[in-house]
Amino acid sequence: MTRLDTQSAERLAKLLGMLGSNSDGERANAARMADQLVRGLGLTWSDIIAPPDAITAPFEARHDWRRTAEYCHRYRAALNDRDRAFIATMLTWRGTPSERQQQWLNDIYFRLHCAGHQ
Repeated sequence: MTRLDTQSAERLAKLLGMLGSNSDGERANAARMADQLVRGLGLTWSDIIAPPDAITAPFEARHDWRRTAEYCHRYRAALNDRDRAFIATMLTWRGTPSERQQQWLNDIYFRLHCAGHQ
């Protein structure tokens, strides 16, 4: 999945939020502007929208959760206190993460990655 820069993602979210307008013209204009934004970035809607399985599959396939936790730890300043504490716990975890822990770890990774931390 191709990621948007933060400014473009915020702009796209605002435009898509306007699709709920009661005005037909406002909805049509918002849809046209959103499409122009996506295409202007050289992307397609398929690049922007991906099913959840397509996003999490690479990490579940690799089972490399320790490297994922280390990556998240490197960018811990961008995380909230709860996520930082979770990552610190995962760095010392001796067993295999539960499905819930793995999902949380993946979610943190993708938030950091989509925010441009590479």
